[in-house]
Amino acid sequence: MDISPQKSFIDEIYTGHNRCEKYTMKILALDIGAGTEDVLLYDDKKENIENCVKMVLPTPSLIYATKVRKATVQRKNVLVKGSVIGGGAFSYALMRHIRAGLKVFITRQAAYTIRNDLDQVRDSGFEIIDKKEIPNFGGEMLEIEEVNIGQLKEFLAGFDEDLSDVDYVGIAVQDHGASPKGMSDRQFRIEKIAEVLQENPKPEALAFKEDNIPPYFLRMRSAAKDSRKHLPNAKVLLMDTAPAAIFGCLEDPIIKNIQVKLVINVGNGHTWATIIDKNRIVGTVEHHTRMLTPEKFDQLLIRFANGDLKNQEVFQDNGHGVFFLDKPCGFSQIEKIVATGPNRNILNKTRLETYFAAPYGDVMMTGPVGLIQAVKKIYN
Repeated sequence: MDISPQKSFIDEIYTGHNRCEKYTMKILALDIGAGTEDVLLYDDKKENIENCVKMVLPTPSLIYATKVRKATVQRKNVLVKGSVIGGGAFSYALMRHIRAGLKVFITRQAAYTIRNDLDQVRDSGFEIIDKKEIPNFGGEMLEIEEVNIGQLKEFLAGFDEDLSDVDYVGIAVQDHGASPKGMSDRQFRIEKIAEVLQENPKPEALAFKEDNIPPYFLRMRSAAKDSRKHLPNAKVLLMDTAPAAIFGCLEDPIIKNIQVKLVINVGNGHTWATIIDKNRIVGTVEHHTRMLTPEKFDQLLIRFANGDLKNQEVFQDNGHGVFFLDKPCGFSQIEKIVATGPNRNILNKTRLETYFAAPYGDVMMTGPVGLIQAVKKIYN
């Protein structure tokens, strides 16, 4: 009896198994935005990234906000302890809780979730307490944590996915930075980003190993600490959400071979646009998305690409600012306008012809893909 087809099939499986065994890199990428937490468990053993585990979850801020709103309805005081997380919906819910005549006690560390200036937190009605002096509390107690690796480990174990052997954790969060007294955190953020890129004008320069996170990025440092708590053997890399998304766009196959491009992340809170020429950042502008109508987008991006947009002008319009590391080539020389982000569809209402990036076929994984590329460049 001829069994060669069976042998061939078995050999193919064996060969494929050996091929998988030679890979070793496993990366957990968490892109934590204002609306969603986008998760990608990158595993070289699966060869194609399309076969890796991907999830789009509600961001932790939304989940904690729901708990606060329930406490408000039940007329319960709230005590918050834990890490520094993204405020967003959570901060807004706590503010409404205070305006409803209820109390919010919050530990010093967690209070940086509300604002990086603790005097402003106190002025808003929060009662900041020492974590060693937490009272016997009868209200709603929330222990907040943004890097929810513990929950992910438990959930993925049911699908035979083990996180204990993860080599690297890449985390993207938006961090304004703790600005000096009297200085706007919008101005501080854009200035610090410009300082980093002046040293190295490449997207991966905005990715920090855990030991190199600047001390003023409190949210990033808190996220790195929480990651270590759950996966102590994995190396950690932190990035801001916007540059992570920009970096991820560059992995789209349509974009890879284009030299001069204008890449835009239209987020729920912030819009970030960067001119990239031969993989070098030429300039960056950051504004608040809610301030940008389609007509304003047209003007902002064209003037930015022409080098006519001024930093003070953007700041006075309630944005962050703009900086140029080199003279931009001009809007007419932009080969491709590339966009990502949950509010990217606003660009369809402008006069600009825009391509929506989808690295590895998934627009929601732009941030995690950027984190994975950053880990590969920084750690390897």
